[in-house]
Amino acid sequence: GMCAGLSYPGDDAAGRFAADLFDENTAAMKAGNGLDTVGFCNAIGRLPLAFQPGCAFRYSTCADVLGAIVEVVSGMPFSEFLRREFFEPLGMKDTAFWVPEEKRSRFVTCAKRVPGGLEPFAQLHLCVGDYSKPPRFESGGAGLVSTLDDYARFAAMLLGKGELDGRRYLSEQTVAWLTAPQLPEGLFWDCGGGWNYGKLMRICTEPGRFSGLARAGEYGWDGWLGTYFTNMPDIGMTILLNQNVTDTGFSRLTRRVRNVVLSGT
Repeated sequence: GMCAGLSYPGDDAAGRFAADLFDENTAAMKAGNGLDTVGFCNAIGRLPLAFQPGCAFRYSTCADVLGAIVEVVSGMPFSEFLRREFFEPLGMKDTAFWVPEEKRSRFVTCAKRVPGGLEPFAQLHLCVGDYSKPPRFESGGAGLVSTLDDYARFAAMLLGKGELDGRRYLSEQTVAWLTAPQLPEGLFWDCGGGWNYGKLMRICTEPGRFSGLARAGEYGWDGWLGTYFTNMPDIGMTILLNQNVTDTGFSRLTRRVRNVVLSGT
Protein backbone atom coordinates (compact mmCIF):
# COMPACT_ATOMS: atom_id res chain seq x y z
CA GLY A 1 0.00 0.00 0.00
CA MET A 2 0.99 3.63 -0.64
CA CYS A 3 3.82 2.71 -3.03
CA ALA A 4 1.97 3.38 -6.30
CA GLY A 5 3.41 6.82 -6.98
CA LEU A 6 0.06 8.56 -6.44
CA SER A 7 -0.27 11.81 -4.48
CA TYR A 8 -2.50 13.77 -2.19
CA PRO A 9 -2.45 17.55 -2.74
CA GLY A 10 1.06 18.82 -2.02
CA ASP A 11 3.76 21.32 -2.92
CA ASP A 12 5.71 19.30 -5.48
CA ALA A 13 4.66 18.83 -9.12
CA ALA A 14 2.63 15.64 -8.57
CA GLY A 15 1.01 17.15 -5.49
CA ARG A 16 -0.03 20.28 -7.38
CA PHE A 17 -1.71 18.20 -10.10
CA ALA A 18 -3.58 16.32 -7.37
CA ALA A 19 -4.55 19.59 -5.67
CA ASP A 20 -6.04 20.88 -8.93
CA LEU A 21 -8.16 17.73 -9.29
CA PHE A 22 -9.43 17.90 -5.71
CA ASP A 23 -10.18 21.63 -6.06
CA GLU A 24 -12.07 21.09 -9.33
CA ASN A 25 -14.15 18.27 -7.89
CA THR A 26 -14.82 20.19 -4.67
CA ALA A 27 -16.19 23.08 -6.73
CA ALA A 28 -18.35 20.66 -8.72
CA MET A 29 -19.64 19.09 -5.51
CA LYS A 30 -20.60 22.50 -4.12
CA ALA A 31 -22.48 23.13 -7.35
CA GLY A 32 -24.46 19.93 -6.80
CA ASN A 33 -22.49 17.60 -9.06
CA GLY A 34 -19.00 16.08 -8.88
CA LEU A 35 -17.39 12.82 -9.96
CA ASP A 36 -18.47 9.47 -8.61
CA THR A 37 -16.08 6.97 -7.00
CA VAL A 38 -14.83 5.31 -10.18
CA GLY A 39 -14.89 8.55 -12.16
CA PHE A 40 -12.76 10.35 -9.60
CA CYS A 41 -10.22 7.54 -9.48
CA ASN A 42 -10.08 7.38 -13.26
CA ALA A 43 -9.19 11.08 -13.11
CA ILE A 44 -6.48 10.26 -10.56
CA GLY A 45 -5.14 7.70 -13.01
CA ARG A 46 -4.60 10.39 -15.62
CA LEU A 47 -2.37 12.48 -13.34
CA PRO A 48 1.46 12.35 -13.50
CA LEU A 49 3.04 10.02 -10.96
CA ALA A 50 5.40 11.17 -8.23
CA PHE A 51 7.65 8.14 -8.87
CA GLN A 52 7.68 4.79 -10.61
CA PRO A 53 5.24 2.43 -8.82
CA GLY A 54 6.95 0.30 -6.19
CA CYS A 55 10.04 2.49 -5.87
CA ALA A 56 9.10 4.53 -2.78
CA PHE A 57 6.51 5.14 -0.07
CA ARG A 58 4.17 8.14 -0.24
CA TYR A 59 0.93 8.45 1.72
CA SER A 60 -1.59 9.19 -1.01
CA THR A 61 -4.87 8.44 -2.77
CA CYS A 62 -4.02 4.72 -3.03
CA ALA A 63 -6.87 3.85 -0.66
CA ASP A 64 -9.33 5.83 -2.79
CA VAL A 65 -8.28 3.84 -5.84
CA LEU A 66 -8.75 0.61 -3.89
CA GLY A 67 -12.32 1.69 -3.12
CA ALA A 68 -12.98 2.16 -6.84
CA ILE A 69 -11.41 -1.23 -7.61
CA VAL A 70 -13.79 -2.82 -5.09
CA GLU A 71 -16.71 -1.23 -6.98
CA VAL A 72 -15.52 -2.56 -10.33
CA VAL A 73 -14.70 -6.08 -9.08
CA SER A 74 -17.83 -6.49 -6.91
CA GLY A 75 -20.22 -4.85 -9.36
CA MET A 76 -21.81 -2.76 -6.62
CA PRO A 77 -21.24 0.66 -5.03
CA PHE A 78 -18.37 0.74 -2.52
CA SER A 79 -20.79 1.62 0.30
CA GLU A 80 -23.03 -1.32 -0.59
CA PHE A 81 -20.09 -3.72 -0.59
CA LEU A 82 -19.00 -2.49 2.85
CA ARG A 83 -22.57 -2.73 4.16
CA ARG A 84 -23.12 -6.29 2.91
CA GLU A 85 -19.69 -7.72 3.72
CA PHE A 86 -18.86 -5.94 6.99
CA PHE A 87 -21.20 -3.38 8.51
CA GLU A 88 -24.47 -5.32 8.50
CA PRO A 89 -23.14 -8.75 9.54
CA LEU A 90 -20.87 -7.18 12.18
CA GLY A 91 -23.81 -5.23 13.64
CA MET A 92 -22.23 -1.85 12.78
CA LYS A 93 -25.59 -0.09 12.53
CA ASP A 94 -24.22 3.47 12.73
CA THR A 95 -21.43 3.28 10.14
CA ALA A 96 -21.95 4.82 6.70
CA PHE A 97 -20.86 7.61 4.34
CA TRP A 98 -23.72 9.87 5.47
CA VAL A 99 -26.03 10.54 8.42
CA PRO A 100 -29.82 10.24 7.95
CA GLU A 101 -32.10 12.82 9.52
CA GLU A 102 -33.21 10.58 12.39
CA LYS A 103 -29.58 10.23 13.55
CA ARG A 104 -28.52 13.84 12.99
CA SER A 105 -28.98 14.82 16.65
CA ARG A 106 -26.27 12.29 17.57
CA PHE A 107 -23.78 13.55 14.99
CA VAL A 108 -20.83 15.32 16.61
CA THR A 109 -19.85 18.75 15.30
CA CYS A 110 -16.37 18.75 13.80
CA ALA A 111 -14.03 21.40 15.20
CA LYS A 112 -10.92 23.28 14.12
CA ARG A 113 -8.27 24.68 16.46
CA VAL A 114 -7.98 28.46 16.39
CA PRO A 115 -6.17 30.90 18.70
CA GLY A 116 -7.97 30.74 22.01
CA GLY A 117 -9.94 27.56 21.43
CA LEU A 118 -12.05 25.75 18.84
CA GLU A 119 -14.51 26.75 16.14
CA PRO A 120 -16.92 24.59 14.10
CA PHE A 121 -15.50 23.16 10.87
CA ALA A 122 -18.03 22.40 8.13
CA GLN A 123 -15.95 22.55 4.96
CA LEU A 124 -15.16 19.84 2.45
CA HIS A 125 -11.71 18.29 2.87
CA LEU A 126 -10.32 15.99 0.17
CA CYS A 127 -13.82 16.00 -1.38
CA VAL A 128 -15.35 14.67 1.85
CA GLY A 129 -17.46 16.41 4.48
CA ASP A 130 -21.10 16.72 3.41
CA TYR A 131 -22.90 14.05 5.43
CA SER A 132 -26.46 15.25 4.76
CA LYS A 133 -26.97 12.85 1.83
CA PRO A 134 -25.26 9.83 0.23
CA PRO A 135 -22.17 11.16 -1.60
CA ARG A 136 -21.40 10.42 -5.24
CA PHE A 137 -17.72 10.04 -4.35
CA GLU A 138 -17.39 7.30 -1.71
CA SER A 139 -13.78 7.68 -0.70
CA GLY A 140 -11.72 4.59 0.04
CA GLY A 141 -9.45 6.73 2.22
CA ALA A 142 -11.85 8.89 4.22
CA GLY A 143 -15.42 9.89 4.91
CA LEU A 144 -17.09 7.16 6.95
CA VAL A 145 -18.95 8.19 10.08
CA SER A 146 -19.23 5.71 12.92
CA THR A 147 -19.32 5.19 16.68
CA LEU A 148 -16.83 3.73 19.13
CA ASP A 149 -19.13 0.71 19.59
CA ASP A 150 -19.26 0.03 15.84
CA TYR A 151 -15.52 0.54 15.40
CA ALA A 152 -14.88 -1.80 18.34
CA ARG A 153 -16.74 -4.57 16.51
CA PHE A 154 -14.53 -4.15 13.45
CA ALA A 155 -11.37 -3.99 15.57
CA ALA A 156 -12.41 -7.12 17.46
CA MET A 157 -12.86 -8.95 14.16
CA LEU A 158 -9.29 -8.08 13.19
CA LEU A 159 -8.05 -9.03 16.66
CA GLY A 160 -9.79 -12.37 16.15
CA LYS A 161 -7.68 -12.87 13.00
CA GLY A 162 -10.69 -12.26 10.78
CA GLU A 163 -13.32 -14.00 12.93
CA LEU A 164 -15.89 -12.66 15.41
CA ASP A 165 -18.74 -14.42 17.22
CA GLY A 166 -18.24 -17.58 15.20
CA ARG A 167 -18.42 -15.90 11.79
CA ARG A 168 -15.41 -15.45 9.51
CA TYR A 169 -15.06 -12.17 7.60
CA LEU A 170 -11.43 -12.34 6.49
CA SER A 171 -9.07 -15.28 6.28
CA GLU A 172 -6.27 -15.54 8.83
CA GLN A 173 -3.81 -15.21 5.97
CA THR A 174 -5.45 -11.94 4.85
CA VAL A 175 -5.21 -10.40 8.32
CA ALA A 176 -1.57 -11.52 8.57
CA TRP A 177 -0.91 -9.91 5.17
CA LEU A 178 -2.63 -6.67 6.20
CA THR A 179 -0.52 -6.42 9.33
CA ALA A 180 2.87 -7.48 7.96
CA PRO A 181 5.55 -4.74 7.58
CA GLN A 182 6.50 -3.97 3.99
CA LEU A 183 8.94 -1.03 4.11
CA PRO A 184 12.68 -1.79 4.28
CA GLU A 185 13.56 1.18 6.50
CA GLY A 186 10.46 1.72 8.63
CA LEU A 187 7.81 4.41 8.69
CA PHE A 188 8.93 7.93 9.56
CA TRP A 189 5.55 9.42 10.39
CA ASP A 190 4.08 11.54 13.16
CA CYS A 191 4.07 8.43 15.36
CA GLY A 192 7.85 8.53 15.81
CA GLY A 193 10.37 5.70 15.45
CA GLY A 194 9.88 1.97 15.81
CA TRP A 195 7.05 1.59 13.29
CA ASN A 196 6.72 0.15 9.80
CA TYR A 197 3.80 0.13 7.35
CA GLY A 198 1.69 -2.81 6.24
CA LYS A 199 -1.43 -2.51 4.09
CA LEU A 200 -3.06 0.78 5.14
CA MET A 201 -1.89 0.33 8.75
CA ARG A 202 1.22 1.08 10.82
CA ILE A 203 2.92 -1.89 12.46
CA CYS A 204 5.12 -1.67 15.57
CA THR A 205 8.31 -3.57 14.81
CA GLU A 206 10.70 -2.06 17.39
CA PRO A 207 8.78 -0.78 20.45
CA GLY A 208 12.01 0.33 22.13
CA ARG A 209 12.54 3.00 19.47
CA PHE A 210 9.13 4.59 20.09
CA SER A 211 9.00 7.58 22.46
CA GLY A 212 6.31 6.01 24.62
CA LEU A 213 4.93 2.62 25.60
CA ALA A 214 4.20 0.25 22.72
CA ARG A 215 3.83 -3.47 21.99
CA ALA A 216 5.68 -5.43 19.32
CA GLY A 217 3.24 -6.43 16.59
CA GLU A 218 0.57 -3.85 17.40
CA TYR A 219 -1.10 -2.31 14.39
CA GLY A 220 -3.61 0.40 13.55
CA TRP A 221 -4.01 3.88 12.11
CA ASP A 222 -5.30 7.36 12.83
CA GLY A 223 -7.34 9.86 10.86
CA TRP A 224 -7.08 13.57 10.10
CA LEU A 225 -9.84 14.21 12.64
CA GLY A 226 -8.08 12.31 15.42
CA THR A 227 -9.88 9.00 14.98
CA TYR A 228 -7.27 6.68 16.49
CA PHE A 229 -7.24 2.87 16.45
CA THR A 230 -4.66 0.30 17.53
CA ASN A 231 -4.83 -3.45 18.14
CA MET A 232 -2.31 -5.29 20.34
CA PRO A 233 -2.58 -8.99 19.43
CA ASP A 234 -0.14 -10.24 22.07
CA ILE A 235 -2.38 -9.04 24.93
CA GLY A 236 -5.73 -9.02 23.10
CA MET A 237 -6.28 -5.28 23.54
CA THR A 238 -7.80 -2.55 21.37
CA ILE A 239 -7.48 1.19 21.99
CA LEU A 240 -9.96 3.50 20.26
CA LEU A 241 -9.99 7.28 20.65
CA ASN A 242 -12.17 9.74 18.70
CA GLN A 243 -11.64 13.51 18.85
CA ASN A 244 -13.34 15.07 15.78
CA VAL A 245 -10.82 17.91 15.51
CA THR A 246 -9.05 18.73 12.24
CA ASP A 247 -5.30 18.22 11.77
CA THR A 248 -5.12 15.92 14.79
CA GLY A 249 -3.84 12.50 13.72
CA PHE A 250 -1.54 10.81 16.27
CA SER A 251 -1.90 13.56 18.88
CA ARG A 252 -0.27 14.30 22.24
CA LEU A 253 -3.52 13.26 23.92
CA THR A 254 -3.40 9.95 22.07
CA ARG A 255 0.16 9.34 23.30
CA ARG A 256 -0.85 10.13 26.89
CA VAL A 257 -3.86 7.80 26.73
CA ARG A 258 -1.67 5.04 25.29
CA ASN A 259 0.89 5.44 28.06
CA VAL A 260 -1.75 5.41 30.82
CA VAL A 261 -3.44 2.31 29.42
CA LEU A 262 -0.26 0.40 28.65
CA SER A 263 1.38 1.23 32.00
CA GLY A 264 -1.26 -0.97 33.59
CA THR A 265 -0.65 -4.00 31.36
